[in-house]
Amino acid sequence: MTWSELRDAAQRVEALGYDSLWLPDHLIAWEDAVPRLEAWEALAGLATVTTRMRVGPLVSPITFRHPAVLAKMAVTLDHISGGRVILGLGAGGLAEEHRQFGFHLGSARERGERLEEAARLIRSLLNGTVSDFAGKYYETRGARALPTPVQPRLPLLIAGVGQRVRQIAARVADMWNGIGLPPAISAGVHDLHQQVNAAGRDPASVMATASFRLIIRENEDAVARRIAELDASWHEDPYRIVGDVPSVVSQLRSYVRSGIRGLIVQMPAPFDLKTLEQLAMDVRPGLRLHE
Repeated sequence: MTWSELRDAAQRVEALGYDSLWLPDHLIAWEDAVPRLEAWEALAGLATVTTRMRVGPLVSPITFRHPAVLAKMAVTLDHISGGRVILGLGAGGLAEEHRQFGFHLGSARERGERLEEAARLIRSLLNGTVSDFAGKYYETRGARALPTPVQPRLPLLIAGVGQRVRQIAARVADMWNGIGLPPAISAGVHDLHQQVNAAGRDPASVMATASFRLIIRENEDAVARRIAELDASWHEDPYRIVGDVPSVVSQLRSYVRSGIRGLIVQMPAPFDLKTLEQLAMDVRPGLRLHE
């Protein structure tokens, strides 16, 4: 979508009371041919046209940038936004963008090792400490991310559905995000809490969040019309929840019962403002997410 469409959508969802706004940090879309703005540049722009919502990437692959540079980027955005950044990290997995842009992807095991090192290194820099880090993949010598963040603790979110990712989140992160529907996510939340306990942390210190796609319409014909607006790759979507308001409330309550405390809706273009408005005004009050 264009910058003006993205800007206008951001201002609209902030007016609707949404808590946070996320952009996927990919250089191409999953559909490949769809134009996509660079996430961090766009987030900086969105931080200047919003005032309250938190902003962040969902998520930044550690394969794109040295983690020390990413920490500096997050601190800079925190100052631009007045202390509203959540830094989302992931291992990376879209092979085609790595091929096109010349980035090394590596095996799943290597990416998991890189993610753990990157998260530890970034956490040390965001805490304002001097970082002397010597890992298998990354190294710093007396590095400091100055100025320090506006927030006393800039939140770190780790995203992914594997147990290794949850172990990393349990050790160093403030939030974990998994994409999936309630039955699968429930097992992930249970495992996350076990991992947090094993790491000697309070389970409440790592907030579990879920990502999914959503269409709220009054009947099946209206749902079908919305699906027809989307790229063909979204037509058979395994992470999609559809229905009218009572049905969606019931389905999303399953997330809450499983221990999820944040819901992040992935919204393909063209933005579905009808769904976003009904989620904010008619669905969210029934979920009691902040109890």
